[in-house]
Amino acid sequence: MRERVTFIHGSDAHVDPSALQLQPAGLLGPVTTAVRQDRLTWSLDELPTELASFLRSTSAVHVRWTTIDEHDTLEPFSSRLSPGLFVSFMPATDTARDSKKTLCGLLQAFGPCDCMKAEAFTSDAGTPATLSLHQRLDDLSALVGWSMGELCADTDPVCHSRLRTLYTAASLDVSFDSADRLLKVAAFWPLREQALTAAASDKRRTEVGVFTKDAPPNMGPLQVGLGGLLSVLGEHKEPSPTLFAFSSRHRPSGASFSSGFLAPMGLHPTLQLRLSTDTMAADVDAGECVPYAHLTLPRAVFADRYQLEDKLLLASKNLSALRHSTLPVDLEAPEYATKTWGSSILLELKPPMPPSGQAWTVEVPLHARYLKPTASGYDEVQVPYPAVFWACSSEGAATDLSDNPFDRRHVGYDSLFPPETMFWHATPVAESGTKLVSSLTVPTLREGGEAWVRLGTTAAVALGLAWLVVRLVDVGRKKGEAEGKQ
Repeated sequence: MRERVTFIHGSDAHVDPSALQLQPAGLLGPVTTAVRQDRLTWSLDELPTELASFLRSTSAVHVRWTTIDEHDTLEPFSSRLSPGLFVSFMPATDTARDSKKTLCGLLQAFGPCDCMKAEAFTSDAGTPATLSLHQRLDDLSALVGWSMGELCADTDPVCHSRLRTLYTAASLDVSFDSADRLLKVAAFWPLREQALTAAASDKRRTEVGVFTKDAPPNMGPLQVGLGGLLSVLGEHKEPSPTLFAFSSRHRPSGASFSSGFLAPMGLHPTLQLRLSTDTMAADVDAGECVPYAHLTLPRAVFADRYQLEDKLLLASKNLSALRHSTLPVDLEAPEYATKTWGSSILLELKPPMPPSGQAWTVEVPLHARYLKPTASGYDEVQVPYPAVFWACSSEGAATDLSDNPFDRRHVGYDSLFPPETMFWHATPVAESGTKLVSSLTVPTLREGGEAWVRLGTTAAVALGLAWLVVRLVDVGRKKGEAEGKQ
């Protein structure tokens, strides 16, 4: 097993190199404001038998969890996803059904996951062999509890302590690809005060980097530069200075946005996105850039792809086009009869022209499914914030995104663009509080009202039938009278 621990601190948070001490127990450093990523890599031979067997029968599986809480970050950890648990899965063709069941069983470690039915997964129109799933998951407490029982010995306090740090993580990535046959797990903690410490172990090789943004002499116009100290625990006696640059797939745009439903809501709500600016405060060399919103919708809410083909409607909402929708999407079924997890859509946005740098809004027409009856006659649906970004083509700019040691792929929307695309993200800002979800109030039938509906339906049918019989009798009577007069 290999481990890489990375700290990134701001340029205003100076870290004295002499304050970083390499000891037999690991790296010991001061407390500073920084982000942290822990990345671990296992070969299949190092994994539990059940997990290794599943991965050997799989082409690729990528799990991405993102916190529901608002948080700050620093480059190069700039990617943004909708909150919750996102799964992208490419089964081997001859074991697809069994692989789905095994994967769903493994996902229960995160908490209850509604995926046992094969129809729960949706397919990607761009890569139909890839299946996807999204579930609301506010935190990793269930995973921490499961891992402590399954992965840690009772006498291993270090293992328990490290797992408990996942309570405050902002994201967790789990990836496997049959091309390299390695399982990679990366946990990320947002910008906050934290100690620059990392534990050593004779069971793994641990590399630790403490960096801040810098500019090497040969850095390109679209690259990110980092400088700082690098050390390998148990091998180095003191940290070594380093300076390097790389191209990054995900960048901060300088813009921010919030999301919320307009009143009145009802069964045909409108989601409004409020962006802080219609221009991207990014490198002028970013190439041709277009703004997008990638929405992840639970099964209780959906977008009508036929409605989103109306050019006049789109123009009135500051939308250009619906570029992608997962399939299938049943436009008629109630929520409790819908088998898929939900759906995701990619919308191209249309900012005001000419650009002014001012705030602007986008409106997305959506539809709520019929929900089960409730005592109040209303129910709440939580819709996660979308990912909002400018997608910029770096084609022809000699940009090699493969040299980024912190590259993040398989995030749900990157596969919908050419491989060389760079994403300049808008920072999500909660409308109230710190939760990155939009609440939708949906009207429902009141509990106990089903009997009245059945009675009303029966009465309406009976009255209609009676009216039809009366009309037929009346027509027959008039016809008989007419024949009698003749």
